[in-house]
Amino acid sequence: MARAILGQRWFPVVGGWYRAVFVDLERVVDCLPELPAGARILDIGGGDGQMINILLARHPQVEITMLDLSPSLGSFLRPELRERVRLLPATSLRDYAKTAHEVPNLVIIGDVIHHVPVARRTEFFADLRTVLRGQATSLFIKDLEPGHFRSTLSLLADRYVSGDKLVSLASRETVTMLVREAFPGAEVRPTRLFDVDCPNYALLFSIKAEGS
Repeated sequence: MARAILGQRWFPVVGGWYRAVFVDLERVVDCLPELPAGARILDIGGGDGQMINILLARHPQVEITMLDLSPSLGSFLRPELRERVRLLPATSLRDYAKTAHEVPNLVIIGDVIHHVPVARRTEFFADLRTVLRGQATSLFIKDLEPGHFRSTLSLLADRYVSGDKLVSLASRETVTMLVREAFPGAEVRPTRLFDVDCPNYALLFSIKAEGS
């Protein structure tokens, strides 16, 4: 309804104002690891692509594959950056694992885990393990710590504005446990995001090659 009323010009602007209530995307991108020229990035659940705009503007020599269960993907991507992004809408991790692809240097999972039903989160990371095919990579997970006012506000917005009735926040401890179950030996490095934009947090995991 908002898209229809505001049109293609104003919907991204108002959408940016709405998102800013919950997260500062510039600060999220600040927390990403250094990216070498030619780095390959897999963005899981990329949504409208607003964070990817910031990332690509800062790193002109990286390329990104975005996948999402939704048939709508990358609607906010800037036209001049679009050619560096491969869009895979209506695609699950399991579907993506069946295709031929290079293992990414970095996997980004931004504000996705709280949308994955609790009973399916172990399966979600098992599918990611299949995608990575036992190779080493970096994994960046951004989400919301429960127990804060903005966390609750975001939860209500997801349920009653976005319409996700199964949304459930996952703490940093829970996410770390899920990752280490799927990737034994994974090393985790907290970032500054929780300190500068609480209750948003970002965890950077180093996924080791299997057998190393």
